[in-house]
Amino acid sequence: PLSATPAGFLDDLFVSPEARGGGYADALIEAVAAIGRERGWSWLRWFTAEDNYRARAMYDRVATLSPWKTYQVDL
Repeated sequence: PLSATPAGFLDDLFVSPEARGGGYADALIEAVAAIGRERGWSWLRWFTAEDNYRARAMYDRVATLSPWKTYQVDL
């Protein structure tokens, strides 16, 4: 990142539909965050679809929404 420090970036995460609501997403994010703390990361960041309302409700509870938008050029 611009801070010239190590950081973590997830390409979203997936919990199977039958396991949703069981705390697995929280556990996955906390496990990666714990690894990041051990390794001295400055932050952990991920993105998700704007219409992924159920996941975003959980993400809003465990993290701060970044002001950054993601752009892509398909090659």
